[in-house]
Amino acid sequence: MKTQSCNTTTEQELGQCFDRAKAQIGVDEAMLLVTRLLGVSFTELYTERGRVLSLPVVETLNRAVQRRLCGEPIAYITGYKMFRTLDLQVSPDVLIPRFETELLVDVVLDLTADRGRVLDLGTGSGAIAIALSKFRELQVVAVDNDERALQVCAENCKEHEATVEMVRSNWFENVRGRFDTIVSNPPYVAADDPHLDEGDLRFEPPSALVGGLSGLEHLEEIIHSAMNFLNPGGWLVIEHGYDQQTSVKKMFADRGYSNIQQRRDYTDTPRVMWGRAHGR
Repeated sequence: MKTQSCNTTTEQELGQCFDRAKAQIGVDEAMLLVTRLLGVSFTELYTERGRVLSLPVVETLNRAVQRRLCGEPIAYITGYKMFRTLDLQVSPDVLIPRFETELLVDVVLDLTADRGRVLDLGTGSGAIAIALSKFRELQVVAVDNDERALQVCAENCKEHEATVEMVRSNWFENVRGRFDTIVSNPPYVAADDPHLDEGDLRFEPPSALVGGLSGLEHLEEIIHSAMNFLNPGGWLVIEHGYDQQTSVKKMFADRGYSNIQQRRDYTDTPRVMWGRAHGR
């Protein structure tokens, strides 16, 4: 089926291009592309519809619409994603921050006292680490094994003036010291999960999604090793898959964590689990 697009052979009016984008990808996504890529405010979309856009600007919007029609996530096209109140840079080198992952931040803030030391394992864009550092006076260390991900994290820290220590490490390999709280949203999708071939997941880095054949490989490693890096009475907080609650709870219990608790996400799906290290 042939799709409409803004005519790229001449200048176009803002309203005309916006309407054509809406017809193809819907009003919400069209608004995101226009406001992000063209620097037009939501108000201007409706009050300055007659504004003339230059040919390069028209082409920029047209290419973005075509990329979205091919399934590429809006966040990668615009280069940004909102997480809590933070406008974060993202790239195909990092997982796109999810709404449900905000629960991890909520739990850590509830559990950790001011000036507590927190480790964010697999930080990616730095969403969790930066949110924690901005909403509470905490000593935050962000870890990732991918230098490109750490570069994105560093850019976000700079943009939001967040004080976060960054360490390149394969999980705990280069981590030093102990922490009051360890938090992680690790890869937890099974290697053969059909969802990997659907939607946004097709474009996201497999290393940030796949947790081995069962999806539990990294979860098991983190739950087992974290006890060696937690202060007595410290907390481990992790995000897990929709069908992994029973397995993850058993891992916590087998390793000796106490006060094991869980929270469901906004779709009432088991999503976050935490437990306390022995010693207090």
